[in-house]
Amino acid sequence: MSAAAASWPRLATVAFDDTCRLIPGQYAGAEPEHALGALADDDDDLQQLIQLAAATNSRLQAQEERHPGGLGRADVVFGIPFSKIINAAFTYPGQGARFHVAGGRGAWYCAIDAATCVDEVAHHRIQHLRETAAADEDAIAYRLFHADIHGQDFAWLDDGGPDSASCLDHASYAGGQRFGARMRELGGGGIVYPSVRHPDGTCVAVLQPALVANVRRGALYLLTVADFTVTRVVRIDD
Repeated sequence: MSAAAASWPRLATVAFDDTCRLIPGQYAGAEPEHALGALADDDDDLQQLIQLAAATNSRLQAQEERHPGGLGRADVVFGIPFSKIINAAFTYPGQGARFHVAGGRGAWYCAIDAATCVDEVAHHRIQHLRETAAADEDAIAYRLFHADIHGQDFAWLDDGGPDSASCLDHASYAGGQRFGARMRELGGGGIVYPSVRHPDGTCVAVLQPALVANVRRGALYLLTVADFTVTRVVRIDD
């Protein structure tokens, strides 16, 4: 192994204020029990539905030390604004993403600016539309959340070298997911990397929930897609 390879990745502290994360509107608003209320005939039915939903709620599973990905109470945050939004990023891994795998431990993905966020979520929404053979969609709602990210031992993948490039493949998450697992094993705070979808944009994958601080709600964004292309972005400050 060369000296350059041995020193990869560069590790440094971060101090990013006002980072941006866009969350689909249906996950950024009402509490789950509010949504379940429409399905219940009375309070007893509502309580049963809430208990049923809790049995498979990944955030609650982590709090109760029974998360399938091994997360426990030490891996989530409590008593701070939007703690449920923060915890959901780590306890609901979905189908996996650039630095985490399905069924494991998620990450808080954000960007330095909102324009980068829009391009990132638009890419994934269009990918979803291709998979469902729906070329058009109108006014897709995303809620912006700001957060301050301060921490140590963040890997910076801005060197343009082959190791970083393997983590930033446009078509595959395999290299990035292997690297994300390695960073978690080493106790790293997160990963700073050039946006794959937005020219000159910078993204951050935070691997430790406690490093996501001062979360506050921002504007609502409505994206319109026509023929697998974003044709309109509307920002609503409310």
